[in-house]
Amino acid sequence: IGQLMETITLNAIPEEFVLSQNYPNPFNPITQINYGLPKKSRVHLAIYDILGREVTALVNWEQDAGYKSVDWNGKNSFGNPVSAGMYFYMIQTKGFRQVRKMVLLK
Repeated sequence: IGQLMETITLNAIPEEFVLSQNYPNPFNPITQINYGLPKKSRVHLAIYDILGREVTALVNWEQDAGYKSVDWNGKNSFGNPVSAGMYFYMIQTKGFRQVRKMVLLK
């Protein structure tokens, strides 16, 4: 009697757009942001200061559907460390936008 082995790869895909709370929060010096895309989408994920100014863009390109993760190291788009305080991160795709807040401690 022969045996049959088969490898199955599972690619989880969310049913809707998801933006999770960053972890850890508060953080110093690095935090992780998780999100999910139900379909291939152009994604803009950026960090904003308390005045609404963009600090840095972490993602700004088209991505396949699935669960994603990106780290933020507390630096602006010029590579300089930002000051401690409250920051917002926003994900934006066609037809979806969500904002969450996070705190950087030093």
